[in-house]
Amino acid sequence: MTLSLAAASGLAASGSSSLFLILVGVVLVLVLIGAFWWGSRRVARRRRDARVTQPPPAAAGRDSWSTPDEGPER
Repeated sequence: MTLSLAAASGLAASGSSSLFLILVGVVLVLVLIGAFWWGSRRVARRRRDARVTQPPPAAAGRDSWSTPDEGPER
């Protein structure tokens, strides 16, 4: 299947439209990178806030131990 020169030139993008498509692609890539950066900052902030509100595991474990009452010796 061969394309004629007229059909091939009709399918090719002109200079101004190809520049527009390149700019759209660059803007799209920048938006995706920005969204990834913003999302990772939100997740890191959420993890940091969750860590601050919960007591550390060592402090929680210290309070959970109770000494058994002294009973009759055997």
